[in-house]
Amino acid sequence: MKITEKKYRGSVMCRILGYPITYAIVKLLLEHGPMELDEIVRRVKISKPGVSLHLKKLKIANIVRYEKRWPKTYYWIKYPEEVKDFLDASEKLVIRTTKRIKKDY
Repeated sequence: MKITEKKYRGSVMCRILGYPITYAIVKLLLEHGPMELDEIVRRVKISKPGVSLHLKKLKIANIVRYEKRWPKTYYWIKYPEEVKDFLDASEKLVIRTTKRIKKDY
C-alpha cells in the first residue's frame, strides 16, 4: 500500500489528538476561542513547558494558529468546524465501541 501525503497527515493528526492533554487543549480552544498561553495552562492544570510542547505539536500538524502580542501569545484552532466535526466523530465512535463495556459492569 502506498502511503500518500493525505494518509500520512491523517495519521499524524490522529497520533497528536491521541494524547489526552492535547485533546483537552483542542477542546478548550474550540469551546472558548482564542486563548492566551497562561490561561490554557491554568485550565488544563499542567506546566507551561508541558502545554507549550503540546501546542508545538498542534502547530506542526497545522491544527492550531498563534499570534504574539507582546508579552503574550494567543492560540486558536485554525479550522474550527472541521476539527469539531473530527472530534465529534471520534467521540461518537468511542461511545459506539464502548457500549459492550458498559453492559459488562
